[in-house]
Amino acid sequence: MFTGLSTPEDYFRAIKNHKWMIVIPIVVCVGLAALLCQWLPKSYRSNTLLYYQEQKVRGIKGVDAPESGGDANRPDLAMGTRIDALKEVLYRQDLLTQVAEEFHLYGYYKENATSAMDNSVASALRQLVKIESQGSGLLKVSFSDADPLIAKAVTARFADLFIQENTKSRTAIAQSSTEFLQHELDVLKGQLEIKERAIAQFKQSHLGQLPEQMDSNMRAIDRLENEMTAQQEMDKTLNLRLESVDKAIREYEDPSSDVSPKRAEKDPRLVKIRELERTLAGYRSMYKETYPDVARVKNELSQIQAMTTEEYIALYIEPEAAEIDGPKKPKRKPVDPYKSELLKQRDDLLREQELLRLRQARITSDIRKYESRIEGTTVHQQELMSIQRDYDNLQKNYQSLLEKKLTVGMAGDLETKRQGTQMRIVEPASLPTWPEKPNLIMVMLGGLAAGCALGFGSAIGIEMLRRGFVSAEEIEVTLGLPVFAVISHFESAWPGGAKLTAETARRKDRLLALPGGRKEGLLVANGGPLAERGQVSVGPELVAMWYPRSAVAEQYRVAATRIGLMAGQQESTVIVMASALMGEGKTSTALNLAHVFARDLNKKTVLVDCDLKRPMVHAYAGMELGVGLSEVLLGEKQFEECLEYHEQLGVWILPAGIIQSGIAALTHVDRLSKLISNLREKFECIVLDAPPLLPVAESLLIVRMADVVAQVIRARSTPRDAVMSAMKMVGQERAMGVILNGVEEQDSPYSYYSYGNKVYEPHRTQLR
Repeated sequence: MFTGLSTPEDYFRAIKNHKWMIVIPIVVCVGLAALLCQWLPKSYRSNTLLYYQEQKVRGIKGVDAPESGGDANRPDLAMGTRIDALKEVLYRQDLLTQVAEEFHLYGYYKENATSAMDNSVASALRQLVKIESQGSGLLKVSFSDADPLIAKAVTARFADLFIQENTKSRTAIAQSSTEFLQHELDVLKGQLEIKERAIAQFKQSHLGQLPEQMDSNMRAIDRLENEMTAQQEMDKTLNLRLESVDKAIREYEDPSSDVSPKRAEKDPRLVKIRELERTLAGYRSMYKETYPDVARVKNELSQIQAMTTEEYIALYIEPEAAEIDGPKKPKRKPVDPYKSELLKQRDDLLREQELLRLRQARITSDIRKYESRIEGTTVHQQELMSIQRDYDNLQKNYQSLLEKKLTVGMAGDLETKRQGTQMRIVEPASLPTWPEKPNLIMVMLGGLAAGCALGFGSAIGIEMLRRGFVSAEEIEVTLGLPVFAVISHFESAWPGGAKLTAETARRKDRLLALPGGRKEGLLVANGGPLAERGQVSVGPELVAMWYPRSAVAEQYRVAATRIGLMAGQQESTVIVMASALMGEGKTSTALNLAHVFARDLNKKTVLVDCDLKRPMVHAYAGMELGVGLSEVLLGEKQFEECLEYHEQLGVWILPAGIIQSGIAALTHVDRLSKLISNLREKFECIVLDAPPLLPVAESLLIVRMADVVAQVIRARSTPRDAVMSAMKMVGQERAMGVILNGVEEQDSPYSYYSYGNKVYEPHRTQLR
């Protein structure tokens, strides 16, 4: 459902329009609240104030003191705990019935009371007695009753009971607490001994895997890993050395390989080869290749190159040594000293590498051992922590209970010596003079609130249930269409207001009733003058002509300007004035806009009355009904024969016609279209006063001819559903906007456009 309330101004307007609907419920509800205060039974509450005094010996907690911590020194917490405990004592049935019997409350007597009566009396007193903390060690005890004297006496009695029970309960609590704490201490001590033995046994069973040994195990692993890294570096070095020795051996044994100078010096075969090569080179420098010595040296060089070093030694060196040493020396196996050195180096490197492998295996084994210990530590840590946590909790509880026992014992001694926490009366029970119930102020405020809610709710509800639009903002938000102008009631533009308007309207009705004749100021299309038959002028609805300086006239100019902007730069613009229903002010709006287009915007304008069923243009313009649109569409007249120029308005007018069945003429779509085309050739602005959209289906034929459709809506009157239905009929093919008509002057947001309601004398003089 649409609502007419979208801005604060809308709410203020609703309140203003329905002020009596707001005032009356407020007055009635406040009066009913006053009567209710006189009728309701009254109850009086008496109050007494007690002072909660902490123990006189400081530094010793009482039996009800909080535990250590941030709240240990807060007396309000101790009082809260104490109040809760004392409430349970004072609310005992025996104490409550005792007080009821002392003051004969509810007609109660102990010897005649039944169990059900005891329960009922006790329950009633629990509802009436209040014990409240006031802060700073103050405690308020109160009691409510219909008799203020009884309320005072009962309150004083409850205060005495409160003090007595406080002392009794504190002493009893201290004694019972001491016995209980001692029993708990004995139990905890036995549990602590069991846990101590369990911890010792666990550490003995998992030696080396305890959490405290974790760091040493980690350090051992780090040391072994560093040692393993060093061994790996040594292994790399040995491998490089071994590869170098193996390569030297392979190169030495390869006859085709290049021989280092060191090998050449130690190898006798190579020495002999170098010697023969030098000799051969010397012979070749002096002799040819066929020389016998050259051939001999070449042959010997080839033989020796084909031998190994061992063969050369066996063939040449050892025989020579045998000749020198004699026959007694044994024959020695040929030895290559350079190769022997290389083989020895390789053997030494292999032995060193084997030792290195053994050391790495030992280090790896040690690392695994320590890792296993660490894994065991992780597994057993939770078990040890659980045992240790239980032990610590037991130890903490034991110490706490031991401290409590000592504190409670000292607190009991202080209570016995009246040095503990005490209560005393600082303000005796009061005699109430003003009833607690009913609360006169709250009842009156409730009546006022109910009246306001009912009044304002009714006013706002009525506004929300209304059917019409009120403001341009509401239309733009709800319909999504631009608002060309907001037109106030035309009476607001006239001096004298409604009285002058009524007189003018009656004068117009009399003149319109005159038979025949043309009215003053009219010219036919061919320019011939008309006979004068009375001093007749246009109606009071033509505000734009009568009072051009008024706010209403200014809004017509605003509408004309916005329509022109929407139409664009066309040589000729067709504007259809439409409305959903009758009585929206469509015809008066069309006349005023046509006058503004002609006089203020200097456009050659024609106004066509297309409402053939209920034509009103001629009446508002002060014209008699003659031939017009009906005859043109039926082919009986040419439109030039029917056009009349209204000199006062400055507008050409094509009336509806005089044929009663003229509504059927609108069905001649081709003739209507041709007429609009002819008018476009002669006029810059063509204003069509169309019939209402919803009652007259032929209105759509006129809308199709439009460049701009201006839908007139009467404020607070035109139903919203009718406006929405009319919009759907028009569709979105045509440019469309809204003129909000008949707005209350105080609701118009454009009153600042007014230049004052002074009579525009030139027009006034002309129309007299």
